[in-house]
Amino acid sequence: MKNLCCTIFLIVGFLLAKAQNLPEFNEKPAYLDSKTGMLLELEKSQYNAMAKAKGLFKAEGGFVLNGTSSSVKLTKQQELKFVARLAPNVDPTSILDLVKFTVRGNQRVFITTTAKATSTSTSFDKISYEVKKIKNEYYFLIVSNLSVGEYFFGTKDFMFAFSIQ
Repeated sequence: MKNLCCTIFLIVGFLLAKAQNLPEFNEKPAYLDSKTGMLLELEKSQYNAMAKAKGLFKAEGGFVLNGTSSSVKLTKQQELKFVARLAPNVDPTSILDLVKFTVRGNQRVFITTTAKATSTSTSFDKISYEVKKIKNEYYFLIVSNLSVGEYFFGTKDFMFAFSIQ
């Protein structure tokens, strides 16, 4: 009887610990440490717009974060898992863009627009990732083969940055 009670206690404790290991807020991805099973919050920042003239007939615009590297350091691995909570029936890839920063001076820069005297281009390269549903509203965002560098998941309002080392 005593062994049965201990076993039930351990199972309930394990299930409660697993249940608590999910993000509380919508559209706020977190890194899932595969060794500990714990979630690590990413560096959250609002978009800081930037525009810069590049000579007489060229310009670029985008977003910038101060500092050459995120405070959230992740070790380079074959596969990284992030967890996100979203509104029901929403495709994570339509809400969360994964993008690599370019480091310039003491800033991380993300260029979205380049303009020349005769044309303007608005585009950027998104990094694809795999999505697996955990349960209603919760998803794994699985990224493979990221190189060393600075990255972020972007929503319409915030950037969630991390560094791969």
